[in-house]
Amino acid sequence: MYRYLLFDLDRTLWDFDGNADITFREMFGVYRLQELCGVDYKEFHDYYRAVNDVLWEQYRAGTLAKEVLHVRRFMLPLEHFGCTPDRVSALTGCRSVAALSLQLGDYYVNEGPRQTGLMPGARHLLDYLAGKSCYELDIITNGFSEAQLPKMHSSDIYRYFRRFFLSEDLGHHKPDPRFFEAVLQQLSVRPEECLVIGDDFAVDMVGAQRVGIPQLFYNRERRYQGPYPFRPTMEVSSLCDIERIL
Repeated sequence: MYRYLLFDLDRTLWDFDGNADITFREMFGVYRLQELCGVDYKEFHDYYRAVNDVLWEQYRAGTLAKEVLHVRRFMLPLEHFGCTPDRVSALTGCRSVAALSLQLGDYYVNEGPRQTGLMPGARHLLDYLAGKSCYELDIITNGFSEAQLPKMHSSDIYRYFRRFFLSEDLGHHKPDPRFFEAVLQQLSVRPEECLVIGDDFAVDMVGAQRVGIPQLFYNRERRYQGPYPFRPTMEVSSLCDIERIL
């Protein structure tokens, strides 16, 4: 019997991609990035996402500092599209590409969490689970501390959860087993009493499996086709399917 439901946040409950797109489009206009870089939103954003994915892998592996990621994920696209200090100064008032990158990073981190979009069925699922006294709902997430909690307040889901386990606070990032071991230790429970619910197989499912915690893979719309390194304990393609399981 599962007692502790450990939810990932981004792309499991909070609509990271939809909310990020709204924020990024606003930022793209505010800082005149199309005029500055000579490319449209899609081309700039596609390059940013590719760079950001690589940097986040380095951050999770502990080889890149948070402060460096914060600036570099915008600096690299700006430099790639030929931004120069003179042009940046003329169009934005920033003294350098690095200064503009820092402003973009601050804007994104501060404004993104204000967005309220949730994954389809998320609120209905949380209402359903909150009505069952047999479960404690907790959050396990890798995101920056200053962003993750405001996301839950803005989208009004903070109230569903009792405890929040953030990688910055624990000192380890999913899928590092030490992250999950720290969660188990703080909860004072056995692995089989928990269920990790998440959308990222390599981060959520692998991390949980390494320490013996059962897994529920939210494979939304069957996007992940494998091959599976192992079969998760359970798999659903929509959040509403979880109500039939729990």
